[in-house]
Amino acid sequence: MSKIGIVSVLAVALTAALSGDAPNKAKTHGYALSGTIASVDESRKTFVVKNAAGKDTSLVWTAATTVMGGQLKPGANVTLRYLNKDGKHIATSVSIGQPAAQKTPSPSPAATPSPGR
Repeated sequence: MSKIGIVSVLAVALTAALSGDAPNKAKTHGYALSGTIASVDESRKTFVVKNAAGKDTSLVWTAATTVMGGQLKPGANVTLRYLNKDGKHIATSVSIGQPAAQKTPSPSPAATPSPGR
């Protein structure tokens, strides 16, 4: 191969390498999911999450899965991230607890009528 051919190949490779995502752009891995745990199978390390639209998603957890805020149990509200690998949804992180929209606010003193009026 001539010197011009080698330089051309290197120029194309360098252009392709530099045309990727900006290095300061934050990258998130996997997919996000929120919902309620419908079932848990400890022996198979699987659980099912039902989202707000009623769709069930089956997931598995591994020793690398981070679980925060409690234990995986049916009825618990969760927000999680997962990856698709070998045809399975593998949970990478699970946060257990009520979403802010479902928390019951306490009444403020201004909203409570005073007994003297």
